[in-house]
Amino acid sequence: MIRTSPKLLVSVVSPTETLAALEGEADIIDLKNPLEGALGAPSPEIIAQVAAELKGKKPFSIALGEFPRTPSAAALAALGSALFKPGYLKIAFIPDSLGQEIIKTLGLIKKSLNYSPNKTQTSIVSVVYADLLKDASWNLSEFISFTQVSGAEGCLIDTWEKNGRSLLEYLDGEVLTQFVDNCHKNGLFCGLAGSLKEVDIFSICKLKPDIIGVRSVVCQGDRINGRLSAQKVKEIKEVIDRGVIN
Repeated sequence: MIRTSPKLLVSVVSPTETLAALEGEADIIDLKNPLEGALGAPSPEIIAQVAAELKGKKPFSIALGEFPRTPSAAALAALGSALFKPGYLKIAFIPDSLGQEIIKTLGLIKKSLNYSPNKTQTSIVSVVYADLLKDASWNLSEFISFTQVSGAEGCLIDTWEKNGRSLLEYLDGEVLTQFVDNCHKNGLFCGLAGSLKEVDIFSICKLKPDIIGVRSVVCQGDRINGRLSAQKVKEIKEVIDRGVIN
């Protein structure tokens, strides 16, 4: 049986970084604005510039941010983002979001895409923050269920605080394995991200997620002031390939 490599999602902030991600052979270009948070939304101008640079060569995702208690605003933001024909839209939920709010928000986003003049298939990805889970009234299994019921297509775990601690310092391999398996059992694709270091990537591959998301590890400098390196992207791709082969 041939094992498929997880797709490498690389977060970029500009057309220049997009070119570096492409040179490094990233599978998915992820547009976000780190200045506005872990899942900060990029400006329409940047999205347009990156989409023009990509010219359909690679799928890209757009971070929407968080919309606590404002599901209609989330749906409107998603509809605006759909103008650029992204392959994925990512929205995160903070701990005080209740289950019904999560379902409603994702459902409204799903419905909003029906009003887009672009009929490109866009997958909706619900994002949960590993370091905030302890404060939530729901667990990972329930979060997956909310996502599945809403009609969204995927789940991703990230970290809220970007303080040098990686995903694996918040959640152990057993919890993450259960998350991946549960997503697949519910017909969802899954992603793992969150200040991942190069040494983490090999271990993450063993968990068999569909997507591995990175930014800081492929930057020269920090995730906000640093610059994406094509060579570093290429090195992470090689680590993923080795992790799958072994």
